[in-house]
Amino acid sequence: MSKLKTLGVNLALTLGGLLMGVVIGEVGLRVAGVEGYPKIGDFVDSAPTRFHTSDPNLGWKLKPGASGEWKGEGESFVRVNSQGLRDREHTKAKPPNTLRVAVLGDSFTEAIHVPIEQTFWSKLERKLGNCEAVKGRKNVEVINFGVQGYGTAQELIMLREKVWDYNPDIVVLAFFIGNDIINNSPKLEYDHYRPFFAYNANGKLVPDMSFRNLAPIDRNARAVSFVDKLPSFLVNNSRILQVIKKVDVDRKKRELSADFSALSTKNFKAPEDAAWEDAWKVTEGLIVKIRNEVVQKNADFLLVTIGDPMQVERNGQMRKNFMRKNQIQDLFYPDRRLEKLGAREGFRVLNLAEQFQGYTEKFQVCAHGFENSVPCRGHWNELGHRLASILINRNLCQNLKQSQLPQK
Repeated sequence: MSKLKTLGVNLALTLGGLLMGVVIGEVGLRVAGVEGYPKIGDFVDSAPTRFHTSDPNLGWKLKPGASGEWKGEGESFVRVNSQGLRDREHTKAKPPNTLRVAVLGDSFTEAIHVPIEQTFWSKLERKLGNCEAVKGRKNVEVINFGVQGYGTAQELIMLREKVWDYNPDIVVLAFFIGNDIINNSPKLEYDHYRPFFAYNANGKLVPDMSFRNLAPIDRNARAVSFVDKLPSFLVNNSRILQVIKKVDVDRKKRELSADFSALSTKNFKAPEDAAWEDAWKVTEGLIVKIRNEVVQKNADFLLVTIGDPMQVERNGQMRKNFMRKNQIQDLFYPDRRLEKLGAREGFRVLNLAEQFQGYTEKFQVCAHGFENSVPCRGHWNELGHRLASILINRNLCQNLKQSQLPQK
């Protein structure tokens, strides 16, 4: 009996000591101002998730009415309109005497990194309104359908589900060389909580919506911690668990960054294995499918390729070193390949990277990057958006001059 009593006393002392340690740890971390990562719902994303919500067809989308400060890379006040677009309000019914341009894309198009008036699509609206083929004849509306992290598969679904409600005359597909090909492949993409497309036995491109059976928290093992498996009330009331989560997630982010850097170099080469062959085949098929559906709606289509930061690096020697290290023969291989696709399939392709590179090298400036993030890397800064708006406007305006304005 005395042995059981002794065991009980020892167990109580041990548990009491552990509890006291936890309490001291919780108090100590708070007093020291040490913070970790709380658990925010069940939807996990590496993006500013407070602006997004899950979607059964797209994986995620912008949350209608969401707003707040963004200072993660660049700085802006983000406001999502009532229709779930990072844009001002637009009526679905096109106003009379209006030329409408819809822009599809990913984070470069969503563009939370800069104020809305600095985005390329906002600048494009103002510039296109002064085009001789339009000025005095039509008002211009450029509507932003960009969402962070989207691949071409999601952009096709967005076209079908939302864009056509606005009856655009022109559809611009902004394609990011840096990861859009990877986004379209379940073998290359690490975030599987998204729709994919694949060719079936009959050679038809069909959607794969199996992500619907995947719990949102399991969408990307590289972006979550084992702490996220615990109840929200427990994590969000424990500074210790939040700090553990931060350490775990930050480690995974570093590993992911290194892995993705190695993977992304393959964007600049002809496919070297079956996974990349399939990724390119699906990507090109999706672009053509988008073009076909745009033409069926009697609208004009333009593919705009957004360059990877290394393609537009202002330091020529740095570009050469990057190419030598990664055995890259042509830094513009993906741009030229997509240009050939356009020539073969009969649609216009505007490659921005070479023109950006000429500008950044001549004036020794950066079109990517912000003071609060990595210089000359990441997303477009104001200069990048301004250059893009000038080049896209030039292409659209010239095409409008050569053809009659759409009658829709």
